[in-house]
Amino acid sequence: MKPMFMNAINGLAKLLNMNIPQGSIILVAGAEGTLKSGLVFSIISDYLAASDEHGLYITLEQTKESHLKNMSSLGLKKSDALHIFDYRDMRREWTDRELDMMVELTGEVIDYYKDKYERLTVFALDSLNALYALSQEADLRKSMYDFFSGLRDRDLTSFLILETPHAGTAAQISHFTRPENFLADGVIEVGIIEGPEGVKRYIRILKMRAVKHAMEKHQLIVGEDGLCILGSIY
Repeated sequence: MKPMFMNAINGLAKLLNMNIPQGSIILVAGAEGTLKSGLVFSIISDYLAASDEHGLYITLEQTKESHLKNMSSLGLKKSDALHIFDYRDMRREWTDRELDMMVELTGEVIDYYKDKYERLTVFALDSLNALYALSQEADLRKSMYDFFSGLRDRDLTSFLILETPHAGTAAQISHFTRPENFLADGVIEVGIIEGPEGVKRYIRILKMRAVKHAMEKHQLIVGEDGLCILGSIY
């Protein structure tokens, strides 16, 4: 039986009634400290561990070593089929490049790994914010359209991480008018809720094309075996 993303994390099937279609582009958005990177890393690595496919995780904000150390601290293990690429050696050279050029160079990195690993089907970018930070001002809508089109042309199931303001703020609300949200096939929101029982992390599926899904916020925790999704918070 072909592995499914909905089974990659314990409890994710509570939110998704069907598997994420191959070639979908999923935006994973949330404020700092909401486990965005851990969630994407866990989904991809666990999926690949159960398949004969390969995946590429590009990190712009950390070195490969630092990223893996952070994932290990969450109890997350990297599949041998997940390949990590960081821009450590390119950041100084690439600073202040046009966004269109950054998108093109990222595509070249993906193509290199696709040539090296025939069944490379999964991709992650950590994060879109860092990609923007390395670039000069540009036509964001056009650049993102070209970037998303390139991922679809390569038939990659992609997870793009985007840091957003904290939920409930005017800045967070205005964020959801940005082009990434309209272009993405799915949007997964992760956040933090403060209540009588303390502070809880949550996960919510805001959009997932061609897939029936729950809309409620579910608790997201770091358990003994990595990330786990519990029941609905309300």
